[in-house]
Formats: sequence, C-alpha cells, structure tokens
Amino acid sequence: MCVRKAVFAVALGVLSALVLCGSAQAAGSVTGVITTAAALGNVVSAADNTDTIFTVNPSTGMVSRTGGTGLRLTTANTRALVTLTCNACGKAHVAIKIGPAGTPTLRARTLTNFTVAMGSAVLNTTPTTGSTITFKLNSFTNTATFYVGFDYPIAGDTSGLNSGAASSGFYVDIALDRQLPTTGPTSTVAASVFRPISLSNPRGLQFGTVVRPSSGTGSVAIDASSGALTPGGGAVALTSNCTTCNATYAVTGEGGQAFSLTIPGSFNLTTSGGTPITVALATSTPTGSYNLNSNLGFSGTFPFSIGGTMPVAYRPRTAPIAAPLPFRSSIIRSSRSGRSENVAGVGSFDRRA
Repeated sequence: MCVRKAVFAVALGVLSALVLCGSAQAAGSVTGVITTAAALGNVVSAADNTDTIFTVNPSTGMVSRTGGTGLRLTTANTRALVTLTCNACGKAHVAIKIGPAGTPTLRARTLTNFTVAMGSAVLNTTPTTGSTITFKLNSFTNTATFYVGFDYPIAGDTSGLNSGAASSGFYVDIALDRQLPTTGPTSTVAASVFRPISLSNPRGLQFGTVVRPSSGTGSVAIDASSGALTPGGGAVALTSNCTTCNATYAVTGEGGQAFSLTIPGSFNLTTSGGTPITVALATSTPTGSYNLNSNLGFSGTFPFSIGGTMPVAYRPRTAPIAAPLPFRSSIIRSSRSGRSENVAGVGSFDRRA
C-alpha cells in the first residue's frame, strides 16, 4: 500500500509512495532447478579426426546426427527440463540466459546452438540463437517449465582424446525483469563414448609355389594357428614366400565391448576357364560372440587367423587363378607343359613361362 510521508510535503510524499510501490513490486524472487538432466547415452565416435554433431530437439527429445559419421547407439529420447518457482513476482517478466558451463571431459566438446521449447511457461520474447541465448517469459504464478535442446559435438577417434564416460555442461541463469540474469542452476550432459570397431587384415593366405600331381588331385593345406603349409596327395610345395602362411586378422575397438564373428566355411577361386576351385577354410577362432580385451576408456583388440586347404588337380592345361581372398600361389605342372600360374595379392595376376 502506498502512503505519503507528510501532509505538508505532498510532492515529496507522492514521489516516495511511487518508489515504495515500485520497490514492493520488485521485492519478489524467482528460482530455478533443472528437474530432468539430458543424457546422450552410448555413442560411437567417428573413425577419423572429425567431430560428430548430435542435435537434441527440445520439443520432442529426439536426438539426430546432424554432422560427422559417428553413431548413437542409445535410442531413447532425451532433453533437459527446467522448472522455475516465483515468489511474489507479481506481473514481472522473467529473464533467462542459457550457455555452456564448465570444461568438457574426454571426447565431449562444448555444447552449442541452444534451443528451447515451452512446457507451462509462455514466451514473452523470441529466444536469440547461438552458443549463448537469452529470452523472457511472461509472468506466472507459482511454477513454470520449459525444455532445453542443444548441439553436442563428440570428437573423432584420432583426435588424441580418450574415450569413455564423457560430459559437457550448461547453465540457466534466471532473473526478474529489468535485472541481468547472472545466477542459476547448471547441469552436465553425460555421454559414454566408444571407439569405432574395425577389422584389419595384415596378411593374406599364401599357398606358395606348388607342383601339380602327375595324376589325380592333391592339395595344399595351411594350418590356421601355426601357418604351416603342408602339401598332400602328390602335390609338392616347390617354393614358398612365407614361413607362416595363414591369413591374420585383428578386431579393434573399445575395450571390453562384445562383438560377433562369422567366418564362412569356404570360398571359391575362379579361373580363366570359368571352373571354380573351392578352398575350404579353417579358423583359429570359430564363429561366435567374443569380447575385446581391456576396459571402457581404453583400446581393445582381438586377433585371429585363418588357414585353408586348396585342391591341386592334374590337368593338361593351366589357367590363371583369381582369388577373392588375398593370397599368393603358384602352381606348376612338372612334367608336361612346364608352365606355372602366379597369384600375388587380390586381383594381381601373371603367368610366367
């Protein structure tokens, strides 16, 4: 209620009354809390040095990849919910400022491009855009809510940053109208970042140079574990370019993570005559589910190797062999034509006299 200080000082009394009423109107307070924190969940970073951008939609909570080649494994929606409480705020508007807070950890980058969607709160001004945004809400009684979205960059696998449990934060500063918002709650957005899984093949099957049998069908076998090459059935290993001739592989990725391994039982070689040669494969590790060694936050590996048996048959003419699996092999008819066939790597063939 407005009261004049003295009858004989009407002008001063009116002025004092106005200031007091103005002070009473601004005597309220507003507080905020981030009721629900956002969480990105499990993500796989890009295999190179580029960032992957995951965008959180404040209206729906849907998360989409808007840049880069990483993947989000978690499918659940997520968004941050802010709840404001006003105490005797009257008709005052509420000023809001949102921006990044703290230092991102591990492969998390600084949150950018904040956006908002109203719950029970009502916008008074249009939010600005960018890494720091401001806007005002209409006055409200008791409580009001709104949601926060953002862009969440995740660093690539060759960035030099560690994988694992990462986080990046933001603040929500709150003040009554005509005051600068400088204080308010903060929240972190968690993300479990995994290295991408990959398969390398340092060495292919190498059958060497083999003499065909004078009749019938022989074979050349490579032990999957030791890599030892053993001819049989009249075939003779004339020369070999390897001491261990098996194919070697390595699965790499985030330590401790599960993966499934499927290896075919055979594959076909083709010849210029069109008659395929079936190579039966043998493996050091059978088809199944496995885990990379080490733990989350560290690189894990899983090596395995493949051997196989290639039939070597007598025939009056020889033909170049093309292999879908990388290997080196030469087959020589010893007694009649003296011609040999060479395969060195995938798709590189030659015949020598």
